[in-house]
Amino acid sequence: MKTAIVTGGNKGLGLAQTKKFLDEGLRVYVVSRSEGEIATLEGDVVFHPHDLSDWRDVGYLDRISSEAGGIDILVNNAGAHLKKPAWDVKGDELETVLDLNVKAMFAACGRYVELQKEKGGAIVNISSMGGLLALPSAAAYVTAKTAVIGLTRSIAVDAAPYGIRCNAVAPGFIDTDMTRAILEKDPARRAKIEGRIPGGKFGLPEDVANAVYFLSSGQAAHVSGVVLPVDGGFSVGF
Repeated sequence: MKTAIVTGGNKGLGLAQTKKFLDEGLRVYVVSRSEGEIATLEGDVVFHPHDLSDWRDVGYLDRISSEAGGIDILVNNAGAHLKKPAWDVKGDELETVLDLNVKAMFAACGRYVELQKEKGGAIVNISSMGGLLALPSAAAYVTAKTAVIGLTRSIAVDAAPYGIRCNAVAPGFIDTDMTRAILEKDPARRAKIEGRIPGGKFGLPEDVANAVYFLSSGQAAHVSGVVLPVDGGFSVGF
């Protein structure tokens, strides 16, 4: 049985990814601070508690690798958003965003390659359309998600000799509980956003999960170093 790790796989987009891997018959280790909704899932899912903001601690990868006999797929999904322009970012806010979105992912990718050098594998990093476009009032988040793309490309090149692929998914506007809660208060804004999406609608969490699964699967065996937008054409429209 193949094994996947999904960080932050207990809710939102991460939960959809967890479900997809379970549907495809994988054992899924969900690494997050809380169990969230995974207790309700059917399939071979294991909750592994860990605070990913402590980015230097990648021992969870060693423990899971030892227990599972290797890690076929690593999905670095956990992240944090900050809705502020650069001049309003104060104190440790920038560090908090970078620790979870970039440093934890950087450390995880490095340790994963060390563990899987003899076996090969696949890494999928979750970036954002904020890694491709400048989103308003999100300077720290955009900086972090842009860094994810650079990291993905570097790992793809450096890990290729070990049979390890690394790709990224860049979700656009996705219809999650959090998105709905925000836009329910501003339906005009939702209509404006949908008007700018060539596909005319928000994506679903399952759309992102399907892209993640594809990039991690044998169907993408010759695909590495790419950034796949899942945004209904938003990033190429005008």
